[in-house]
Amino acid sequence: MGKKTEINIDINVTKIVKYACAAGIVIVAVVFAEKAFKEFVKSPCCTNKCTN
Repeated sequence: MGKKTEINIDINVTKIVKYACAAGIVIVAVVFAEKAFKEFVKSPCCTNKCTN
């Protein structure tokens, strides 16, 4: 007499896709924010304020 073992695994693809898209959006936002900040620091208005 063997024991019956049953495992149910539910994979919620919608949740996985939602969080993957959110992570992608956050990564892209961080990259663009970093580039914009670097350009702002190099800009004349920032260098004039920092040196005066």
